[in-house]
Amino acid sequence: MSGMATKRRQPAASLKAAVLLVAFVVSAAVGYADIVTGDLRLTALYLVVIFGAAWLAGRWIGTLAALIAFAWMVGANPPPAFISPRFAYYGVEGIGTAAVFLACALLADRLRHSLDRERLQNLNLSRYLPSELAGRLAREGLGATRGRRTNAAILFMDMRDFTASVQTMEPDALFGFLQEYRTLISRIVEAEGGLIDKFIGDGVLVVFGAVRPSPDDAAAAIRCSLRLIAAINAWNTERARHGEPPVRVGVAVHYGEVVIGAIGDEQRLEYSVVGHAVNVCSRIERLTKKYSSPLLVSEETLTEAAGGGTSFGDWHHIVDEDVHGISGELRLAAPAYPVAEAMYSQR
Repeated sequence: MSGMATKRRQPAASLKAAVLLVAFVVSAAVGYADIVTGDLRLTALYLVVIFGAAWLAGRWIGTLAALIAFAWMVGANPPPAFISPRFAYYGVEGIGTAAVFLACALLADRLRHSLDRERLQNLNLSRYLPSELAGRLAREGLGATRGRRTNAAILFMDMRDFTASVQTMEPDALFGFLQEYRTLISRIVEAEGGLIDKFIGDGVLVVFGAVRPSPDDAAAAIRCSLRLIAAINAWNTERARHGEPPVRVGVAVHYGEVVIGAIGDEQRLEYSVVGHAVNVCSRIERLTKKYSSPLLVSEETLTEAAGGGTSFGDWHHIVDEDVHGISGELRLAAPAYPVAEAMYSQR
């Protein structure tokens, strides 16, 4: 994540002029009421005018509004004669009031600037991090993102034969295709509560339970995988109408212990998940080709989902005892199509 923009957008000249005019009119009305009633409590209304002007149009307009308000207040309460014993008291009181007015303008501008900066930081962070984590990071700093061990559901999706397709695509067409592909994935992942850890070319790694673990994480990952398969199938139908080749994907889901945290500093920050469960999920995705299935889910994931009260119907169970990089056997399941597709294609 590159440097975050925190520069405040400057108000338009028309807004400044309008705010200054309103400040003048309202101050005049308050000054007139002050002359008629002699009520010192009206001074608070001047402060409201000054605060509003600085909040809407910045410190310099707020300062001008303070000067206008002070002029009207002096006009409504003219000073005594220079030789009067009360003149010195009036002068001290006037200086104090002017200082309060100016301080009000500066305080309003600083408060607004602080809120704008926090909002912009949250906006920049939320482009790369889940909104809950972005808020914590803005409040607590990098300490809110230190690594921790937790159980999570991992989803890995990869496009088949993507490298060969790239060879024949124009750059603009390629990036347009990837943008549409990633948008499709992102919307479904977000709807199911997942966090996209990273896109790697045509591949995507998604985590469920990264920020706030839930008993539904495994079930959410399975739902997401089924919805992704259905969405790709629907997209292929649309692509076929335009004479475009179909998109083939392999999706894997696994549940286990991972280490989650943010790596980097204020200038560049990446939220990442690592661990044995991530490696296993990657290996499972490679097995989708071997077993000619667009989706494989580990038995650990199905068991966790069932423990949370969610069942997904019929599955074809597979046991693979020879997976590179994995000691022992992998117990997997492939959904019984077209039942799963029919269940999720309309969601």
